[in-house]
Amino acid sequence: LTDKPTSLGLPPVEIYRNDTTSTIVKSNLTHWQILKKYIFTNLNMWILAISGIFVYFSFGFILDWSTLFMVSRGISKSKAAYLLSLLPFVGCFGGITGGILIDKFFKGRAVPVIVIFLFGLFISFVGIYKFTTSTTAWWIIGFFLSLAGFFSDGPQILGSMVASNLVPTESVGAGCGFVGLFHYIGTFLSGICIALIIEKWDWYGGFIIASLSCLVAMLSTALIWNKEKTKI
Repeated sequence: LTDKPTSLGLPPVEIYRNDTTSTIVKSNLTHWQILKKYIFTNLNMWILAISGIFVYFSFGFILDWSTLFMVSRGISKSKAAYLLSLLPFVGCFGGITGGILIDKFFKGRAVPVIVIFLFGLFISFVGIYKFTTSTTAWWIIGFFLSLAGFFSDGPQILGSMVASNLVPTESVGAGCGFVGLFHYIGTFLSGICIALIIEKWDWYGGFIIASLSCLVAMLSTALIWNKEKTKI
């Protein structure tokens, strides 16, 4: 199947539409050449991909393990399930807010928003661990879980946007797929590694590792703070 206009001798869409704001790449590279030139040898893409491992590790921890954590702290299973539902619900607003911040304040750059959100996720982990007890008011626990949902959704969604800003237009799909692979690795590790950590060091160890993952993701993402070349 043909994959782009230039494969049939047509001009790139950007030239045809006279879209001067887009990154125009005049080449007829094969898929393998695109991967080698713009993905595998792109240090910024590797930094983003590794950061994605820690982002999804942290998110997987709070999504998959917070119910068991609440039950271990004396909260009923039904209330724990109810509180957990706040994560995806509030997370929707986090994703929308992240997009607004990018458009209104950062001129299309997603990295600053990801760094801010990861710091917020770190704070929410501290709050969840400290305030989740059987005697704590449900709305306090719900508040910190909502914070976790709000601040975790943005980094997941925006990672692909950063990938598209780090590579030329013709390799955006390959870039998003590349970082997406590492996202799945992070999710996988959050399941098997957290289980082993909790078994050996209890919930304290689990939250320490998840919190450190937030900080590592935040610092590694900050390394590409000025590397994005926005297409807007």
